Amino acid sequence: MSNLFLKPSKDGEGKPVLVRDPIDMKPLDSGGEWKEASTYWRRRIRDGDVLDATAEKVKLAKKEEPGHAPRP
Repeated sequence: MSNLFLKPSKDGEGKPVLVRDPIDMKPLDSGGEWKEASTYWRRRIRDGDVLDATAEKVKLAKKEEPGHAPRP
């Protein structure tokens, strides 16, 4: 199974929504966390409780790889 980098969405006041991991019951970190792509997390994405920031995180990691010159 693949992994997803997930961030909690914001509520009406701009605060992160409280979403707990079903395994350890700890809240999802407001900065985001890597989680296994399960039906639970896919439902949270579909319902708008969390944002899938995987592409954003991967793109950022590729920019920071050593040995690659920045493109003009």
